[in-house]
Parts: sequence; C-alpha cells; structure tokens
Amino acid sequence: MSAKRPFLFCALLGLACLCWMAGCAPTRIVMDVESRAAPNFPAPTCKRFSFLSPEGEKPLMEKLLPLIRGELEKKGLVYDNARPHLLFLVNAGTSEQKRREPVVSRPVPSLQPTPEGATLDMHYVVEGGGSYTVHIRWIIMDVFDAAGHKPGDELWRGEVASEGEEDLSSVAKCLVSGLLADYPAGPGKTRKILKLNECR
Repeated sequence: MSAKRPFLFCALLGLACLCWMAGCAPTRIVMDVESRAAPNFPAPTCKRFSFLSPEGEKPLMEKLLPLIRGELEKKGLVYDNARPHLLFLVNAGTSEQKRREPVVSRPVPSLQPTPEGATLDMHYVVEGGGSYTVHIRWIIMDVFDAAGHKPGDELWRGEVASEGEEDLSSVAKCLVSGLLADYPAGPGKTRKILKLNECR
C-alpha cells in the first residue's frame, strides 16, 4: 500500500499540472489591420503629438488613450499638448454583424430495395443556411497636421478590427499594439495575431 502512494501522488500532481497549463494557455487575438500613410507625411520630423477630442464612449476612451500614448512613446514620439506636430483622432467601439452559415449538400449513401435485392443509392442532404451574430471590436485612428483636421487631410489612417465575445476594453492593449505596429508606414491590409497574455 505504501508503494502505491508515491505513484498516486505523482499521478495527481501531473494531472493538476496539465489542467493548470490548459487553463493558462494564451488566448490569441486575431485582428485585421489596415493602415495607410499619405505620400506627403513627413513622419521623421513630426515627433510631438496630442489628441483631439475622442469620438467614442468616455470610459472606453479613458482606457484607450493612455495605451495609444504609450505605444507612440515607444516609437520615439513625445506627448506635447501645447506644441504638437500631430493631432490624433480616435474612435472605437463594438458592433454586431449578422452572418449566414454556408449551405452545403452532403452525400448520404442508403440501400434501396429492388426485386433483385438491394442496391446502394446516394441521396443528398442540405445543411446550413442559418444565421448567427458576430461581435466585432474596432478602433479607427486618424492623424492630422496640427494646422487642421478636415476629412481628407489625414496624414495617416489606421483601422483594426477583431471578432470575439470579450469586451473591447479587455483586449484593448492587443488591438492598440496591432493598430500601431506599422506606424508611420501604411502597408495597407494585413492580419496580425498576438497572444493576449503578452499584451497585458
């Protein structure tokens, strides 16, 4: 009996470790990012920045703006509300999108009786076609020269969107990192995948 106890203890310990590792497995945030820079964007000389009044919900913006500021400062920019070169306009939120499942026709074999016995026949079952709701978290950011901020005058524009059930504020750090990963370049549409536990 005493010889079995160490084995049982080790087995239980191993099982507990596996459960812990499965529970702590990093969640990946898959995001679609689009960023475009104007041909006349003098990014190397524009180091000071500030924010325009954000267009999203106040509690969300209070979380997002410090994250965006931190990412920009990592890139060598300096926050200067008095003499900025650039003005950043941020909008963000969560939306719902209705989608339809694809319709597929699945072959199903069946035996059909005949006078001679039974023959294998094939009929088709149509599946899918229902609808479901997708939750999309998104951030849009426009960058303007300090002289003005009219639509069409953007020096840089970035958009990021990700599907998921989590609240936007819980994945905000990853989305901000993805949004500004290519700044000040504007490579167009890209897809980025980040581990949620590495963004916090």
